[in-house]
Amino acid sequence: MNQSRIGLANLPTPLERADRLTAAWGGPTIWVKRDDLTGFGLSGNKIRKLEFHLAAALDAGADTVITCGAVQSNHCRATALATARVGLHTILYLRSPDGEPPESPTGNHLLQLLAGAECRFITPSQYDERDRIMEEAAVARGNAWIIPEGASDALGALGFVAAMHEIAPQLHDLEIVGPAIWHAASSAGTTTGMVRGADQLGLDVKIVGSSVGDPTEEVEDRIRTLIDESITQFGDITGNTPWRITDKYIGRGYGLSTPEELVVQAEATRLTGMLFDPAYTGKVIYGLKREIDQGRLTNQDDVVFWHTGGGFATFAYPELVDQ
Repeated sequence: MNQSRIGLANLPTPLERADRLTAAWGGPTIWVKRDDLTGFGLSGNKIRKLEFHLAAALDAGADTVITCGAVQSNHCRATALATARVGLHTILYLRSPDGEPPESPTGNHLLQLLAGAECRFITPSQYDERDRIMEEAAVARGNAWIIPEGASDALGALGFVAAMHEIAPQLHDLEIVGPAIWHAASSAGTTTGMVRGADQLGLDVKIVGSSVGDPTEEVEDRIRTLIDESITQFGDITGNTPWRITDKYIGRGYGLSTPEELVVQAEATRLTGMLFDPAYTGKVIYGLKREIDQGRLTNQDDVVFWHTGGGFATFAYPELVDQ
């Protein structure tokens, strides 16, 4: 890839076998791609996308980055810390139920404030107009770079094209053949990059995105749109890499947890020592266990659980310790 990129993440992240989780859940061999270890504050999958977006912002001479997400958005937290690192101002449009800040900052929002981000709160209905709102803010600011929700556009997806080039030799060295890559799907950039990267390499993988809130059709439409956008900007693909999205495990919806989900998330932490964000990786690890329980994944299979980070968000869910 000739696209500009700056180094923000500690790469490559390890690909580890989760022996205790595998034994306890009695299904496939579970491997974990540890993108929770891309850094401390700069942890998670969003950092891979920001390496390309912030390089482009700096190349364009921007002095401000504008982006959006929920109050506990991993992407917004990562953006705030990454822009602090490279010396750019950040404006975050944060969705809250009433358009007001929380009574006290916790988790990712605490870190957004600590990094010096300018946080502007908007309602869910205003969030539907987020692209227009960010465009207007960019015009008012004069020299701003807009990053879409989740850094999920063709440029951001390059972070996961590069990630597939990173995991390919790890799969080879560990003799993992034909795994399902199980990951959180929402704004579509991660899945799109995985599909494009696997396609480039001819990797024998099955890419499975577990939606964390939206219906399958909506997430699939986003992915197809981004794949088309990436083809226009960066060239064609063969389309031979199998991928699918499931919405079976969204539960009560985005950012809302059921008692059953919290039990599984806490169990997974106690079997791995890893943190699972109830809004993202927690829902997805719950979905993986349900797939195993229902016999869709067996001891003949290998699953790579792509841990997309979100550890700080667990501090906004004290009810986890009661499970």
